[in-house]
Amino acid sequence: MARPREFEPEQVAEELLNTFWLRGYARTSIADLTAATDLLPGSLYAAFGSKEAMFQIAIDGYQSLMGAALASDTRGLDGVEQLLNTIVRLTDGDSERRGCLIFNAIPEASSLSEDTQRQLQSGVRLLQRFVRRRFVQAQEDGEVTGACNIDALAAVAFSAIVGIRVLGRAGQRRRQLQDIADGAMLAARQRR
Repeated sequence: MARPREFEPEQVAEELLNTFWLRGYARTSIADLTAATDLLPGSLYAAFGSKEAMFQIAIDGYQSLMGAALASDTRGLDGVEQLLNTIVRLTDGDSERRGCLIFNAIPEASSLSEDTQRQLQSGVRLLQRFVRRRFVQAQEDGEVTGACNIDALAAVAFSAIVGIRVLGRAGQRRRQLQDIADGAMLAARQRR
């Protein structure tokens, strides 16, 4: 009788993340996942469920990874600037130019289950709230006036993040990505 293959679930989850992040959901086959994890299809399905369940694990892993990379105690406009600069650094520093797993998946989300669609939308809203919180802090700290529309400023900064991730995936140079971040900060700082 064949002995079951032993593996580290965390390591396999990381390989699932890397494969989906590089290839996207639709372009990732089970053969790609088995090659990345060095598991047979039966073992992979038994441990993690369907391909979509594996993708959900990848989304969770991505959110944890990005949450750790973006964590900061820097408040207000300096916090927004740090966030944008970190996004530029992460995007440019990714030699494979994978962009954002969540933003990459949104165009194909209609083919995914409602649970996965909710998970993707939750990831988008989490980042939107993170950005908006920095602008609320800026308003509380007097960096922007009380009459300033912080929702509009947060939308501009969030749009800059999306643009940086998408254009980074398209191979744009760091200078272009930094110009997007700097433009968003210029708009924010002019609203003081």
